[in-house]
Amino acid sequence: MSVTYLWIAFFGLMLVTVITRGFFLLGGSRFDIPQTVHKFLRYAPTAALIAIVLPEILFIKEPTSQLFELDLYSPQLFGGLLAIFGFIVTKSMLGTIFLGMMAFTVARFFI
Repeated sequence: MSVTYLWIAFFGLMLVTVITRGFFLLGGSRFDIPQTVHKFLRYAPTAALIAIVLPEILFIKEPTSQLFELDLYSPQLFGGLLAIFGFIVTKSMLGTIFLGMMAFTVARFFI
């Protein structure tokens, strides 16, 4: 691949990124979003966080087969469960992180 093709690819990807991410900013306040969509968008960060964190807690990657398998005795699972319990009890983000990390650290030594 020549240098010219790399520069074309670089600027092409830059253009696509600017257009797709700037599309909503270019419209300004001309688009009225219904109130029901606003209600649904409140749950988007939580859903994204769960989609990222939950597979890391529940599944381990088997190094020999490159497949994911369910591991009920992983330190991540114990840390995640105690973090959920800690949030229900304390309603504190700092307490949740502290309890989850403490459970994960202790479970790493015993499992």
